[in-house]
Amino acid sequence: MSCPYTNIKQLNYELMMFKHKKTTFLLLLTITLSGCFANAFSDSSSREFHVGAITGPEILAQFESFSHHKDDYNYTETEITQLRTIAEPIEVKVFFGEWCHDSVREVPRLIELFKRANNNNISASFYALDTAKSDPEGQALKYNIKRTPTVIIYKNNEELGRFLEFPKTNWANDISQLASSQEAAN
Repeated sequence: MSCPYTNIKQLNYELMMFKHKKTTFLLLLTITLSGCFANAFSDSSSREFHVGAITGPEILAQFESFSHHKDDYNYTETEITQLRTIAEPIEVKVFFGEWCHDSVREVPRLIELFKRANNNNISASFYALDTAKSDPEGQALKYNIKRTPTVIIYKNNEELGRFLEFPKTNWANDISQLASSQEAAN
């Protein structure tokens, strides 16, 4: 039996090419399998959620599940008038989670309520939190947020009250009662 390689240079070249092909194959196999395992063990609920300040219109435009709830509560004209008659400025801070079913239901209702009331004395700000109910700016910690949504009403930088997860009666009534009870006290 004769050797197919006639010189050492050719033999070394063939061995080097074999090693290179083997290394390339193993590298590609590793990359492919690591991608498969990453997908197999990933949790679809671990997707990224919006965190931080956001406006009401942005919430309805960016979060499809929220926009479905903007019209599912019909405020009466009396309820809307309760908010329209708030005569002194109040600030409403709404802390919510894009991932939270209570937020998905209640935040769009608040957005629509404030839009319909159209009262310049009501200033609303919205803060989205992560699943740990925190945010990089530390707003959740500063305002001691434990549940979502949390709706906090302020007047003259003093907290009048807060609502956790849902209103006691309805948003229009609860917010106007807090605002009016403070107006009567002044």
